[in-house]
Amino acid sequence: MPFVEKDGASIYWHAIGEGEPLVMIMGLGCSSAMWFRLAPLLARRYRVILLDNRGAGQTSVDYYVVHRVTTMAADVADVLAAAGETSAHVVGFSMGGMIAQEFALRYPAQVRSLTLMATNCGGAYAVLAEPKVWRLLFDKGDLSAEAALEAMRPYTYSRHTPRHLIEEDGLVRLSSTPPLRAYHAQLYGLIYWTSYPRLPQLRCPTLVVHGEEDALIPPQNGRNLASRIPSAALVEIDRASHWLHTDQLDQVTDAVMGFLRKQPARRAG
Repeated sequence: MPFVEKDGASIYWHAIGEGEPLVMIMGLGCSSAMWFRLAPLLARRYRVILLDNRGAGQTSVDYYVVHRVTTMAADVADVLAAAGETSAHVVGFSMGGMIAQEFALRYPAQVRSLTLMATNCGGAYAVLAEPKVWRLLFDKGDLSAEAALEAMRPYTYSRHTPRHLIEEDGLVRLSSTPPLRAYHAQLYGLIYWTSYPRLPQLRCPTLVVHGEEDALIPPQNGRNLASRIPSAALVEIDRASHWLHTDQLDQVTDAVMGFLRKQPARRAG
């Protein structure tokens, strides 16, 4: 298994498919396994590079209190180098979208395009969920892993989504549930982070994709990102909540693939 060894951390990554490189960055408390619906579809055309963020999956860290967004963005740069790529298309979901923004701002030469899914800019300009939803993010210590997932489901999946799809996601998530301390280290790393004042600096082609029913990161966040990033395109997905690529996989795949196909091809490596 490929790992990047860095300052007491062992960052897990792997790649599937062939073609131009595409890095996919997952959200809060989730391993890269949660790309299991979308990544294989993109891998039909691209070399998809997946990594486990600090605090998730097979990545391990010897000592930590908080996993900062800046640190996790640097991990993406190190994984990209380990994969033998000098640049890549970047796709980030939820917290992964925040990491993707930070990566694009800090390493602009390494970003061929940027796709931001169900995410926000952080800080005072982020539109927060209702307090009852927000509190669930911090109450995981009082609930079992199963109960925590069940409590969040009304706010992260569309009411139109078949139950069996939600249960499939749950099984994948439960198979790699992080320790509470690791989850909190990710969560606390988001509190003081923001990209808002720097977003106009982005010059890479950017797609913002958001579910119209997202109750965890409300859709206004996607609109704010698209209006703040120069020339960004916005796609809002009907009958989709936070886990939009479970709710409406075909629509999300079409949006992302259509955007990527418009980008000029470059040689890999």
